[in-house]
Amino acid sequence: MLSGKTALITGGGRGIGRATALLFAKNGANVVVCSKTRGEVDETAELINSKKGRATALECDVSDENAVTLMFEEVKNKFGGLDILVNNAGIFSANLVENTSLAEFNRALSVNSGSVFLCCREAFKLMKAGGGSIVNVSSLSGVKGAKKFPGFAAYCASKFAVVGLTEVLAEEGKKQDIRVNVVCPGAVDTVMLDAAFPNVQPRLSPEQVAEAILFLASPRSAGVSGVSLELQSDLLPK
Repeated sequence: MLSGKTALITGGGRGIGRATALLFAKNGANVVVCSKTRGEVDETAELINSKKGRATALECDVSDENAVTLMFEEVKNKFGGLDILVNNAGIFSANLVENTSLAEFNRALSVNSGSVFLCCREAFKLMKAGGGSIVNVSSLSGVKGAKKFPGFAAYCASKFAVVGLTEVLAEEGKKQDIRVNVVCPGAVDTVMLDAAFPNVQPRLSPEQVAEAILFLASPRSAGVSGVSLELQSDLLPK
């Protein structure tokens, strides 16, 4: 399905990012995985290569503009271009607004939405000649009408920004045949969620989210752009 395609996945060291990288490689993609944590992203690449897939690991803080620029230059130099970008990197921030510093609020915005802007900007430069597909990962926390929780101000703001950015970029990408969509999952069974909510068990797995990302990234969704795909998830007590 993705044979001959080069795909870059941010936050590829674990959780949704790792599941997506493994699934893309299984479907024939040449996968580039990046993470701020070198050991985790190396492990993802090793898992793929051990199964006779093709993966390259890169260390990158995607909230750092210079680091992102250098990463995309490396992708261009090594692979000649980019067909798919999955913006999955993110952090969780939970604090009542009266206890939230501006630095904490801005950090959530920088990592969760600023990184999406930076990576999309560089991806557009590489994709403008031949088109491509971008899938951003937001959250039900960034969807109007979905249940919100106290302490999620910074996180929700950052995830709403990803949805809004996706809608604008879908319009900007039309003339260049660049599709931009966003996946908005509810609670997913990841290390990050378990650290924040250790007493609950989500029914939604990283592998299920990866399947949704694959659909939006692949030719199966040709012509689809500007879509927010919501994935509901029940929470069960452990």
